[in-house]
Amino acid sequence: MPILTGIRSVLAWIGRQGTRALAVSIFLGVAVPPLAEYVKPHLSETVFVLLLFSYLRTDPAAFRRYLHAPALAIAAALWIMVALPLLIGSVYLATGLRESWPELFTILILHIAISPITSAAAFTALIGLDVAFSLLTLILANTVTPVTTLGISYLFLGTAMISPLELGLKLAFFFIASGTAAWAIRRLAGQPWIERQKEPLDGLNVIAVFVFAIAAMGSVVPQFMADPWFALALTAYAFILTAVLIGLTLLVFWWAGIELGLVVGFLAGCRNLGLVMAAIGATLPPVAWFYFAVVQFPIYIFPALLRPLARRTAERR
Repeated sequence: MPILTGIRSVLAWIGRQGTRALAVSIFLGVAVPPLAEYVKPHLSETVFVLLLFSYLRTDPAAFRRYLHAPALAIAAALWIMVALPLLIGSVYLATGLRESWPELFTILILHIAISPITSAAAFTALIGLDVAFSLLTLILANTVTPVTTLGISYLFLGTAMISPLELGLKLAFFFIASGTAAWAIRRLAGQPWIERQKEPLDGLNVIAVFVFAIAAMGSVVPQFMADPWFALALTAYAFILTAVLIGLTLLVFWWAGIELGLVVGFLAGCRNLGLVMAAIGATLPPVAWFYFAVVQFPIYIFPALLRPLARRTAERR
């Protein structure tokens, strides 16, 4: 049908833009703040769709290989969910941030304690990195999240902040439901058909993360207008923190190869603060909501910065 062919062509074109489209989408999200209130109620559906695409873009054979030899993925998950939160949290304590700015300290600890974004594997596909390894590490990191986030919160904040049972059930639902849906699609359509849909699936990925960007950007423009210097400083910090987390992780996992090191680095640097805001956002101050918004900028922009390095790494293989 001409209409379906046209839609597929448009999605494929968006998919070919890849990381450039991601970077543009975050600024488009800023440009339409009135839509944020309409989109926020549908964030759960967006997360489900992104995970579904992650499963579909994963080579089942490659995923099984990593599953049979999971040591590296386990080490990566523990680095992301235990070692880095302890390290960064200790730096925050050493700087006296807990006493000087407790409201900001709380959201910064929750940010570093929470698991990677659920769309990480989908982003990895757009960057051109190993999707299967990314998905397995993402699953493992989210599996331990209820325990590690609880422990980090108690250690640095003195309270749990988030119910581990509620968080665990929510994460389990997303991963199991989207994985089951992907399995059913793969069984019905076949792997060859899915492989032919690579570019349209990437296009749908970009559209889904654009929807997420709209929901997150509602508070950006008012905050920038109210206090531009503070807004710029916090935005700059979000970029610096992401760069430090990616760079430090790449150094630690250099022995595993640049490609897998970049995968772990991206997972380490891009955290799912949306889970925190969905669980306890109503009890957090406005600075927490603004920080949630500005940390989306490096998440959407860094894939475009990492793409050239990923391409050069792939060319050397």
